[in-house]
Amino acid sequence: MKSNTFKHSLIAVGVTAALSLSTSAMANTSSGTTTTDVLIKNVAVANYDISGVKQPEVKSNEVIVKVSEQLSFSLLAQNADGNLTDNVNNGGDVAPNGIIPFKHRLQNTGNRDDSYTVNLSNVETGDDAQYDVPNSRVSYQVFNADGTAVSGAAFTGTDVLVSDFNNLTFPLTAGQYVDFTINAKTLGNKGGNRQDLTLTATSSLLPTASKTLTNTDKSVTKLPTFSIVKTVMNSLDLNNANDTAAYKIVIKNPTTTYSANATDIIITDNLPAGLLTATALTTDSIIITGNATKGTLTQTDKGFELKGVNLPVGDSITINFTVKKDPNAALANNALNHIKVTDDLDNNPATDNTLIDSTDSTVENVTRFYPTDDTDFTNGTNATGNDGNDSTQPLSTIKRALTLTNPTIKEIAPTSGTAGQVTHETIITNTGQNTEGNVAGGLTFTITDNDNGTPDAVNLVSGSVTLTYDPDGSGPKPVQTAVGITPNSSGVYDIKTALTDGIAPTGTVTISYKVSSVNAETGSSEDTVVTLTASGKGAPTGIVPITDRTDVRGLTLIKSQALDATCDGTADTAFSSSKDALLATPNQCVIYQIVATNTSSTARGFNLQNLVISDATANFSTTANYRGNASATTTSTGSGTVITIPAALNSDKTAIATTVNPLVPQGTATMQFSVQIKTDR
Repeated sequence: MKSNTFKHSLIAVGVTAALSLSTSAMANTSSGTTTTDVLIKNVAVANYDISGVKQPEVKSNEVIVKVSEQLSFSLLAQNADGNLTDNVNNGGDVAPNGIIPFKHRLQNTGNRDDSYTVNLSNVETGDDAQYDVPNSRVSYQVFNADGTAVSGAAFTGTDVLVSDFNNLTFPLTAGQYVDFTINAKTLGNKGGNRQDLTLTATSSLLPTASKTLTNTDKSVTKLPTFSIVKTVMNSLDLNNANDTAAYKIVIKNPTTTYSANATDIIITDNLPAGLLTATALTTDSIIITGNATKGTLTQTDKGFELKGVNLPVGDSITINFTVKKDPNAALANNALNHIKVTDDLDNNPATDNTLIDSTDSTVENVTRFYPTDDTDFTNGTNATGNDGNDSTQPLSTIKRALTLTNPTIKEIAPTSGTAGQVTHETIITNTGQNTEGNVAGGLTFTITDNDNGTPDAVNLVSGSVTLTYDPDGSGPKPVQTAVGITPNSSGVYDIKTALTDGIAPTGTVTISYKVSSVNAETGSSEDTVVTLTASGKGAPTGIVPITDRTDVRGLTLIKSQALDATCDGTADTAFSSSKDALLATPNQCVIYQIVATNTSSTARGFNLQNLVISDATANFSTTANYRGNASATTTSTGSGTVITIPAALNSDKTAIATTVNPLVPQGTATMQFSVQIKTDR
């Protein structure tokens, strides 16, 4: 029976070619299926003879075997995205130029052997960001239905280049499956970009309509954004070797459309030339929010570095430190102190995606990774801290220096009136590097009338003080219209009350003020002292005051006499203005000489107008007679020219007089006449 049964099976196998087939098929996005009903009809025959005579062939009854064959396979996307049985690995996050793993399983779910050809390719997404397929790698392993790995080079592969992976064919018996891990590398992707990758598997046996299945791998480019805000908290007084300035650095990872936590970042601050760290940083100098970490600190007197800092989305790290002037180095121009953040975006040294963000736009590379470039403010503007822009401020150094110059000497008439007032000008020059006088009380001056205890005949004219501002000190003046300035109740003038913005470095302010005189003594002098006072941090001291001098100048009149014993018109003695009496006898003559001098200088003086020199006849008429020989001359100093002018007894015979108009500075007018001593009085 066993042998007959055995033969019966052989017959069944032998007649396979005569099968009649009935087929149905179905397919979806994760599996392909064709079901076939195979009928095995088997009839046995027997031939025999009797006594050598062949007998008719005898056929047995027909038996039928119905075999159900199924060609079926599945291709499943198996990243942990909430569904391990669909055809999409959805929403994976990847860093720019980073690598993201995608897992797939291809399984023969039918009851027949089949082979499957695989292929991996990019899908256009419209934002120019795709996978770097040639440099992506695939690992795979074939397993039996019971989960045991199938050994052999054809069934396993590690870090296979896509060029070698594509078009591989995997023969799988019923129930066998192959697990794929695709380490897909991105290329040129920036924050917010989306990338799609497709994996296809094609059956060698299934009909065209259901022979290929497709999985899609989707990723979104995510990365942290760094907003760096560095603020100068106070200025540095360069006139004080022990002074310090404070910085505050706030680095935040703000929320964006492509936010990601920052891990293991490096924060670096290298001080510019001319600055040193004043006090070593401590953990108390570093403040974090949320789940941020402080990292590990290393530092020198030229800066610091924090390594291993974690900065989750929305969190921040704040660093406070102080600096001082380096006594051995000049301070760099503007003293901009930059801060730099370095982040290996996927913490994988094998990928080229180290982001450098800095307040210094020349060292950063954010345009490789951010969809739009950031702005780095270095002009004093603070970034908001919430949009990825950065800022640092010039160090507000204080090197205050001021001078007062231009002492003036003016000449004034004994009584000036309004027209004869004179103006003194004192110049303030800002020789430092900070604006002066832009805060109330920061720069003040006084004008003191230094009369040395004598009666005050020369006075500052109330309301006459003005300021004229030249922003760069180059002139010609007036660069700015003169503006009046009023003192407070204590006589102090505050620059800010007249010049709101103060005096810029290299700028000058000319203080102008007028003085007048009333019955001042010709030949006297009076001083006015301008004193400048600066206040606040770094205020310069020892500003030398300016002393202006006002000389009272006008007319001096000197009368002298000489003896003309013979009355021939020629003096026999020298002219003398001494109070000692001139010795004479009746009938002798005396020559009188009156010299008027304009004592104002040729450089700064003034003309004397309508000068009348006269000598009353009543001075001598009781003892002497006018001889009628009056003469007058004028001389201009330096010219050597003597000019004769009329001089005579006036019509009512009350005086001998002459008129000079004008008498120039240092000019003289000389009038002479003689009298004869009476013998009959």
